[in-house]
Formats: sequence, C-alpha cells, structure tokens
Amino acid sequence: MGISLRPMADCDRHLLVLMVTEFYNIHRRLTGSPDKYLQTEEMSEECLRNWQAGGSEVHCICCDGHLAGFLVLRYGGQNAAWLEEIYVAPEFRGRSAGREALRLVDGMMREKGIAALFVDVIPRNEDAIRLYLSSGFDHLNMLQLRKNFDASLNRDEEIEVLGHRMKKY
Repeated sequence: MGISLRPMADCDRHLLVLMVTEFYNIHRRLTGSPDKYLQTEEMSEECLRNWQAGGSEVHCICCDGHLAGFLVLRYGGQNAAWLEEIYVAPEFRGRSAGREALRLVDGMMREKGIAALFVDVIPRNEDAIRLYLSSGFDHLNMLQLRKNFDASLNRDEEIEVLGHRMKKY
C-alpha cells in the first residue's frame, strides 16, 4: 500500500467536505455532544475556506492514488508547526495510513527546518493518542482547560492530570 501526501486541489473539495464533516462528528460523538452541535457540510466548507485563507496547508492523504483522508498544517513563529487536523477514512484505517502520513509530515518538517510540531487531541480519542505517542509525540506541551456554559456538555468521568482531578471530555 503506497501512502502519499499532496496539496488539496479544487477537484478534491467535495470529498474533503464530507471527510471534514465526518472528522468533526467523530469528535462530537466521542464526547457525547448533543445533536445541535453536529458539524454540517456547510460548516465544513467554511472550515476549508478558512484554513486556506488563513495560510494553513491542506494536504490529501492518498492510498494507492485514492483519496484516503486529509491533514492540515499551520506554521508559526520560532520554527514551530501545528498538525491542526488529521483524518483517515474508515476504509483505510488499520493499514498504517495515518502512521505513514505522519512519517511523511516528519520529512516535510525536517526539510522546512521546523524545530517542533504540535498536535492537540481530545482525551477520549485514545486511538489517536496511541498513534501520536508511537509517532514520537512524547512531550506534554500545554493543557487546554474548558469551562462549559451549556450544561448539556458537562461530563461526569474524571481523570487525574498532574495531581489535579478534572472532567474528561
């Protein structure tokens, strides 16, 4: 199985909109968010436009020439980059497509002289956490804390982080 990355082209837009929608809705389902927070295709189209207008790179993950997913990279100061999003379609999962895409990103970062690559992951996405850890993301850089104003988003499960009890989202 050959995995490659290429910049998003206009002809990819329709499939990428569907993938972006599924990507965000996976997260909504993992966190038990109410349906009113589900991502729509219109919202996903806006995400693509915003990523491109904001200077982020949207790359297609291809598997043997087929569109298998996408990833979004953003660059910042001090030679840092952020892997903003990565998604592999269900039919391509379990075949190391995500791991190989991350390996290709590593090469891109080295070529660009990037000193550090950052990624955010929700605590309930344990598959993604395992993927990132096994791909060399082994430094805890920053914690993102959340305060809900919509009680339907509150969770009961708690975890301990650095000696503090927190709700697991």
